Amino acid sequence: MSLRVPAIERKAEENVSKWLHAEHSQKRLARLNRHNLHNNVGPYITLARETGAGGSELAKMVATRMQWDILDNEIVDYLEQHYGTPRCVIQQFDEKHQNWLSQILTSQISGLGFSEWTYTHRVSKLVLLAASHGNVVIVGRGARFILPRHHGLSVRVMAPLDFRVDQVIRQQGLSEKEAHQYIVEKDRQRKNYIKEHFHQDTEDPHLYDVVINVDKVTLDAAATMIVDAASHWLNKAA
Repeated sequence: MSLRVPAIERKAEENVSKWLHAEHSQKRLARLNRHNLHNNVGPYITLARETGAGGSELAKMVATRMQWDILDNEIVDYLEQHYGTPRCVIQQFDEKHQNWLSQILTSQISGLGFSEWTYTHRVSKLVLLAASHGNVVIVGRGARFILPRHHGLSVRVMAPLDFRVDQVIRQQGLSEKEAHQYIVEKDRQRKNYIKEHFHQDTEDPHLYDVVINVDKVTLDAAATMIVDAASHWLNKAA
């Protein structure tokens, strides 16, 4: 059972509502296509992460320091609230690639006709909407491959497996074997999802502007590195 924190949920609703109800936001979103996408989004930071590397926590730290919005689990909140899709169904597809039989079974059981394609399409629209307003940190969900690279900074956070196993044990109270299995499976799901929908290898360092090993630096130091890199990029682009 996931932990739902009212204050966080309210903030998520405020962010998405702000984007949706800003003047001309719907028209702006409608204009975001391949021909003029490059002129309508950013600045943003995308943050891809290995399981157990503290990516979500790091993204919050960066967003707070830059006084930017954040889009992470708010994606699941939004899909649940806006489309009425049960949270448990959304989580079956969140950054996961299922084989065709699993997709059919999940869709039939939910009775909603919700599919992996539906999830990807709706998430892509939300990512574009957030980026069209700029000043946002977006965690995972293939955002790096949805948005034009030169209008944002792309970051990947990684760490050795043993480090990440220790983190998951501490955070979730799992055994070492359970933590190892959890990380391997979660990483596999994310890797397959990106490969299926964006035809990219998440582990290719050339896809990112900044790659940080959080086994070598603290999250606080990593946040400083990202903020400094973003500030340098923004000043250079100005």
